[in-house]
Amino acid sequence: MEAIIGFVAGYLVGSREGKAGLDRLRTSWDAIRTSPEVRRMAGEAAVVAEAMVRRAASGGLSGTVSGVTDLIASRAASRQGQQAA
Repeated sequence: MEAIIGFVAGYLVGSREGKAGLDRLRTSWDAIRTSPEVRRMAGEAAVVAEAMVRRAASGGLSGTVSGVTDLIASRAASRQGQQAA
């Protein structure tokens, strides 16, 4: 999340500084886009989305928000358990 906030702040500063500022903005965006943190978050989002699609296809989510939040909570709990080990 900090990376996104940094990008927005960089955009606001860069847009006021002309071409040089925009070049720095592009460099920053590339660094954010390829950072391990963003790659990890994107990978986790893809895993959660895939699991939700599979559960929805099998009728496991019942079209409710609670099914989605339960799935996300169980993924987070399993992730914390893996990190603690």
